[in-house]
Amino acid sequence: MIRACSQLQSPSKEPILLYKKMLKRGCATPNTFTFSFVLKACSMVSAFEEGLQVHSQVLRSGFSSCPFVETALVNFYAKCEQIGLAQKMFDEISDKNLIAWSTMISGYSKSGMAKEALGLFRDMQMRGVFPDEVTLLSVISACSVSGALDIGRWVHTFVEKQSMKCDLELSTAFVNMYAKCGCIERAKEVFDEMLVRDTKAWSTMIVGLAIHGLVEDALETFRRMEEAKVTPNHVTFLGVLSACAHSGLVSEGRRFWSNMLESKIQPSIEHYGCMVDLLCRAGRVEEAHAFAETMPISPNPVIWRTLLSSCRYSSKCLLLC
Repeated sequence: MIRACSQLQSPSKEPILLYKKMLKRGCATPNTFTFSFVLKACSMVSAFEEGLQVHSQVLRSGFSSCPFVETALVNFYAKCEQIGLAQKMFDEISDKNLIAWSTMISGYSKSGMAKEALGLFRDMQMRGVFPDEVTLLSVISACSVSGALDIGRWVHTFVEKQSMKCDLELSTAFVNMYAKCGCIERAKEVFDEMLVRDTKAWSTMIVGLAIHGLVEDALETFRRMEEAKVTPNHVTFLGVLSACAHSGLVSEGRRFWSNMLESKIQPSIEHYGCMVDLLCRAGRVEEAHAFAETMPISPNPVIWRTLLSSCRYSSKCLLLC
């Protein structure tokens, strides 16, 4: 029952509550599988305090050296952003399998510690552990953050030489990596080779093109996305709004803003920032200021800097309070 609840698509504390009931009633003694599933549940809802209690019970039960439990503990601490504790647990594993290596590399990558993730990947290779798609996803993500294009290219070549399945998630990761590392043409090639593209794939390509200032390509890719009947999300609109801001396309930007609101997508501070930037670049500083003043959320320093910077080059200098 605990296992079934921990595998539901919508994470909840139900597995943890069931575990507590089991202990309270004394109807069964937890084993390695019980601990693994409960720790997984704790990691999914960031239930740090409950996870610590489970860890102490693991130590008392004598199951702390079980591979399943060890990896579950690494994953739990990493998901709760306790990367130091995750590293400590990882170091204590005497016989590290692929899952343990992948879990720790993923923990580093998702915590923004790209250098550590890539360093651990090198250690893994030196130990002769063969990576799988899950491992490589984390490595590619780390390459995107750190700009490690050479390693990213090596991973791509490795996937091709090993005839590994380059599925939707892996292909999207390569598009993102190449775009963020400055190789937008290679990103476009990988994207065009994809047989199936979901919202994340289209959005990744649109954002990549926008970042590189390829406004027409970004808007054309959005048009193709609409033709493919793929529903855009908040990242998609962030990409097209950013593209419009690059070229001061006010009418197009306003149209995309309206489309986003009609799609019931709640604008984030980044979306508001794009609109302010768009209006400022088009020389409509007063409109930008009025837009910022009517935002339902407080403008952040980036938005105020954009407005102040635009005032320096505008004939109508505003008093921003």
